[in-house]
Amino acid sequence: LTRAKNQSDGGVITPEQFDHIKKAYETASAQLDAARAQLTVSKSMISSASAAVETANTQVKVVDTQLKNTRLFAPADGIIAKRWLLPGDIVQPGQSVFTMTLSNNLWIVVFLEETKISQIRDGQNVRFSIDAFPEIKFRGKIFLIGSSTASVFSLIPASNASGNFTKVTQRIPVRISIESADNYKDISSLNILSGMSAVVKILKD
Repeated sequence: LTRAKNQSDGGVITPEQFDHIKKAYETASAQLDAARAQLTVSKSMISSASAAVETANTQVKVVDTQLKNTRLFAPADGIIAKRWLLPGDIVQPGQSVFTMTLSNNLWIVVFLEETKISQIRDGQNVRFSIDAFPEIKFRGKIFLIGSSTASVFSLIPASNASGNFTKVTQRIPVRISIESADNYKDISSLNILSGMSAVVKILKD
């Protein structure tokens, strides 16, 4: 525009030509300003879109984590013995959903009189039969002797607040492993269930 002004002042171009060049310059300047404003708006929209993408990605991760938390994995192989909740129920942290019995880690629990506890030890051999399989003679070993009597953790523990006391022989829980059977090779194929009754004989060394 400055060059055109000098040419107009020097008579190189006519005033009409200068006016035409001036209008073209003003139009181009206005278009440039509009383009710059549009660029600023576009950059702002890009920033907003990028923030929206980040928010969406975060939400996807949260939903993915929640979806993974809807799947329950058992800590070991077993059988579901009790279902505490139904589909659609809301589960609180720490709330039980299922109760399982382990299918590959069964044992016998004997509540032995406290007067006999001094006669047993870990690893002691045991013979027993299960009422559901009376023809099979099982072998096992003591692998856990309880650290307290069964009454200590009963639903209604014995109380002596009144001062009256009747001495009752307490019983100690003893766990016995199921090792093998004298007349049955594959005891894992037997349908031994939690809660079955057994007759136990602890062998003396």
